[in-house]
Amino acid sequence: MARILLTAATGRVGSALLPMLLAKGHTVLAVTSRQNGVETLRASGAQAVLADIRNPDSMRDRIADIDAVFLATADDPKQDIIEQSFVAMIAQAGAPHIVKLSAQSAGLKPPVSFGVFHCRSEIAIEQSGLPYTILQPTFFLQSLLLFAEDVSGKKRIIAPVGRGQIAMVDVNDVARTTAAVIGNQAHFGKSYVLTGPSAHGFCDVVECLSKQLGHTIAYTSPPALVARIVMPFMTGMPRWKSNLVVDLLTALRAGAQSQVNQNIEQITGEPANALETFISQNLDAFKQ
Repeated sequence: MARILLTAATGRVGSALLPMLLAKGHTVLAVTSRQNGVETLRASGAQAVLADIRNPDSMRDRIADIDAVFLATADDPKQDIIEQSFVAMIAQAGAPHIVKLSAQSAGLKPPVSFGVFHCRSEIAIEQSGLPYTILQPTFFLQSLLLFAEDVSGKKRIIAPVGRGQIAMVDVNDVARTTAAVIGNQAHFGKSYVLTGPSAHGFCDVVECLSKQLGHTIAYTSPPALVARIVMPFMTGMPRWKSNLVVDLLTALRAGAQSQVNQNIEQITGEPANALETFISQNLDAFKQ
């Protein structure tokens, strides 16, 4: 069994990954920057580490004997610099296997949106001399839950994605894949794009929602320029982030994530979750 440092332990992928690693018998040092997250992590069976990845020295004394690292960070305008500093610190401390949670947009030519930051981090990892595996998931199915309030209240989805097809992936499948590759030498030096089992447009999303909810959900796709102007006011996002979101959605509109692969099933032995199943599993969220 391995000693694993789990960054972003309370994030979307990290919180799904943690119980999987513990179930495999690994010792997990779960990192959180929030004091109120410490007790929750301890209660799960993990060794909670109160630290901030933006300050790598805050966890330097905890990494001397770790075997693997799950590297994930929250969206940040300096995300690449934060991760590069963390990788440099890890490389000084030993030679653990790094599993980097990246994004499919990092592998585009050229990289797009948040993928620009992820690509720079990937390069730093590849040049570090450490064993690594890079995971590049597509658009998360869980991101559809961001539209739940509009679906339940206004019976609509507004997104500048046009008719672009997207091979959306479930966070839990990304976590399952991470649990399968971390510390596994067969995956050292590898990079995997992670997709769902099929590609769907937002027209398909609202059709599926309409069918399962029993009433019509409309879909409106405004021009990217309009989305760029109004998104900060509608969502509260800072402008730097909303611009990157629009950049990503524009790429999705053009089909940047339409290609499907079977990497999740090939690595884990179980198929990836489908759109219809995900909506069924989370239907209550779209009713509230």
